[in-house]
Amino acid sequence: MITSTTYSSIFDQPKTIAAAVIISIVGNAVFIGMPMLVGSMAETLGFNEQQLGWLASADLMGIFIASILTSLLVNRVNRQTLTYIGISIAIIANYSSTIFHSFDNLVMIRIISGFGGGICYSVGVATLAGTHKTARNFSILLFVLVAVNAIELYTFPSISAQWGVNGIFLFFCAAFVGTFYFVRWLPRSNKEALVACSVEVQAQKKAIPVWIPWLCLAAVGCVYVNVGAFWAFIERLGDKNGLSEDFISNTLALGTLFTLSGCAIATWMGNKYGQSKPLLAAFAVMTSILFLLAYQITPVTYVIAATVFNFCWLFIDVFQLGTIGNIDHSGKFAALVPGAQGLSQSVSPAVAGYILTEGYGYYGVMLLCAFGTLSAMVIYAIVYAKLKRIAPDIADAN
Repeated sequence: MITSTTYSSIFDQPKTIAAAVIISIVGNAVFIGMPMLVGSMAETLGFNEQQLGWLASADLMGIFIASILTSLLVNRVNRQTLTYIGISIAIIANYSSTIFHSFDNLVMIRIISGFGGGICYSVGVATLAGTHKTARNFSILLFVLVAVNAIELYTFPSISAQWGVNGIFLFFCAAFVGTFYFVRWLPRSNKEALVACSVEVQAQKKAIPVWIPWLCLAAVGCVYVNVGAFWAFIERLGDKNGLSEDFISNTLALGTLFTLSGCAIATWMGNKYGQSKPLLAAFAVMTSILFLLAYQITPVTYVIAATVFNFCWLFIDVFQLGTIGNIDHSGKFAALVPGAQGLSQSVSPAVAGYILTEGYGYYGVMLLCAFGTLSAMVIYAIVYAKLKRIAPDIADAN
């Protein structure tokens, strides 16, 4: 691990980290609350399942486009200005969603909403990538994300019952308005992220070929092929195998607690062992769980799989983001992470559905998920082996 490096960066200041976390969470708030938003649109506006699928994909498409644009601009323009633009777009789009309820109009508006939120999410992630303790800081981000998810799960049904889907859209508007205050704590440019590394570490960074971070982004996409397909059908998997609705919902709720524990343990393991080794171990565990579900579904295996999956999911996310951050502190590649996540999550449920319609059953879906994590594990094994040869301090950085 890096021990001979002295860090003095505005990116490491607590208020900068807090601002990046808050802006990332609010930028991703629509995606976090997507199940409740989709349900509210169905009840309030009467859209059918196909229309609801398009509307959900619209926000994801906006995030994907924003991720690419932000990656190109994050080190060329004022980050604060870029975030203000994203917030403004999101507020206008979410408010417009309360006025224009026709399907065609709403699809376009939701793309724009996802675009605005995606800018905020990408800038926030890029900012955290510029910090020193990336594992710790991304653990904080994902811990808060899970907490906000729980809040939205609890509050959105009440909001929808009282004010319909317009109440949820206005909630998003208020959340984005609240982020204006924190933007001033963001660094204006990557020049403020000057990290006083040792000459040896600087030389190692220069030796890292550009295909390394691109491979890491490909691995993120592979992981979210698994995540998208798994979460789309994990409830149906339990129902198909005779598990009760209460048993399934309680099991999935229990899994959320393990998600939070994954963030805490990831921070500890990252400090003790670096990020790469725990990441590879988590991939091995998750792949094993998916193979278990493919071949045997019982109440016991369902509980084990759901809880371990939740634990490993956030555990893996922490180290994926941290690894990309350690390789490239500029944030250019970290800004592409939301796009890689969104693209895979929008495609993988459709692929899983096709597998089911072709008669391969949930056995085929779980093998698809296992293929995603196994592919990511192979990719990171290649990345780790390469980094050990050319940048050993970065390979085992915390």
